[in-house]
Amino acid sequence: MRPNLVIFDLYGTLIQFGVKHHPFRKVLQWARQQGRSPEPDDARTLMTCPEDPVELFAAMGIFPPAHMIAQLQKEIEQELASLALFDDVIPTLRQLSDWRIPIAICSNLAKPYGAVLEQLLPDVPLLKCLSYDVGYIKPEQEIYQWIVDRAKVDPAHCLFVGDTLLADYEGPTQFGFRARHLIRGTKRSTETIGTLTDILALKEIAC
Repeated sequence: MRPNLVIFDLYGTLIQFGVKHHPFRKVLQWARQQGRSPEPDDARTLMTCPEDPVELFAAMGIFPPAHMIAQLQKEIEQELASLALFDDVIPTLRQLSDWRIPIAICSNLAKPYGAVLEQLLPDVPLLKCLSYDVGYIKPEQEIYQWIVDRAKVDPAHCLFVGDTLLADYEGPTQFGFRARHLIRGTKRSTETIGTLTDILALKEIAC
């Protein structure tokens, strides 16, 4: 039986960076140098708040100087300009579309990185489950629940695909999704795929 929904992670699965500056990490490192102790939920806060960077850092008690904010925004723009789809993305999404299998995106990311969907996949109908929009991150079960609630599907009839073991395979399977862990260049198995196009040959899809 073909899935009622195929859910993809975004970065590292569909989209690759040409350059990575880690601008948010640099601000957190600066804050630590200024005496602010890291909080265990810092990364989660960055990925679940829809505010712009200045408001976001202020809510975390971090007040970078203007030149650092300008540099952060510049580096984000450079990263966004460097993004590209992996070669296997369009063939995979086109085939799923031809088979009339709905597609969703489930991604942990800070708000500035969400715009890439409109840039690189403007013509693909997608259910977008982005952490800064929904207020949860993978592998929290609530983010997976958000998907099935919006799509009105049974988890057992969904396939989740991504490159991070905990967030994209273990978390989804614990929730009840079928899942495949993407490890590019490896041989397809019952748990892993080496390329996105491998999912097109899975017996539960290619039937």
